Amino acid sequence: YIYIKMDGRERSEWETDLRAAVSTAPDVDVLILARFMRILSPSFLSWRPPHSIVNIHHGLLPSFKGANPYRQAYDAGVKLIGATAHFVTEDLDEGPILEQTVDVTTHRDTVRDVRIKSEALECAALERAVRCVTENRVAVIGQRTVVFR
Repeated sequence: YIYIKMDGRERSEWETDLRAAVSTAPDVDVLILARFMRILSPSFLSWRPPHSIVNIHHGLLPSFKGANPYRQAYDAGVKLIGATAHFVTEDLDEGPILEQTVDVTTHRDTVRDVRIKSEALECAALERAVRCVTENRVAVIGQRTVVFR
């Protein structure tokens, strides 16, 4: 487990530090991005094997991409909220989906309620996705995944 803090740093500096850390631990099979909210550079993505970086998005993709999906979902009046774990590609929040979790929301829920429910869903989706990836139970076919349960 390696944690490299991003706060307030330039992307290139952070990516250089991550490359250095991963290079000293050659058995790293997968990188996990959580609460990352940044776009990785194409050069960084090409440095890793395809489908070796997993991101957790706090919304049900393909809806509510990018920042603040809690607010987007709330404003849209959706009845289901969720989280999506996916492989990272050069296209923001468009990688092959590994896992999605959902919960019901109602007109009584505030943005804060949506956020709290979604955070629990994020944990569950990320845990299941990482387990499937690390146990080699995922096949990527084009833009889709087959996850063997």
